[in-house]
Amino acid sequence: MPSVFIAADHRGFELKNRLLALYPDFTDLGPKAYNPDDDYNDAALAVSRNVLETPDSFGVLICGSAIGVSIQANRFKKVRAAVCSCPESAKLSRLHNNANILCLSADRVKTDADFTKARDTLGAFLTTAFSNEPRHLRRINRLDEETL
Repeated sequence: MPSVFIAADHRGFELKNRLLALYPDFTDLGPKAYNPDDDYNDAALAVSRNVLETPDSFGVLICGSAIGVSIQANRFKKVRAAVCSCPESAKLSRLHNNANILCLSADRVKTDADFTKARDTLGAFLTTAFSNEPRHLRRINRLDEETL
């Protein structure tokens, strides 16, 4: 399995730890202790930098909505962070967009069934390969073009 970096803010802290119990080989970039005043930006910056520095690696980011971490992570060229709430969207994010960071919403995980869905979404993300189709490669390359 490739290297996987995981981090969360205070709202994602519990979900991060539950996922780490299933995937102890993931590199936990924090936080190590619950801090109600932390910012999602720090988690997104840490995971994004590690994914960019480690070839063929993946990242997992967790905050309340998953939106904040995805916005922060996607400010980096070559990062393709996708907010996914089900295995199907995770598969498509990998297959068509070669996403390298999965963003999960902790607010959507309130029951054991919700956790199972989050776990399965992560599993789909990690086991789906990019299609390498020319049309998808072309579109991905355009993501890092300069914009106005």
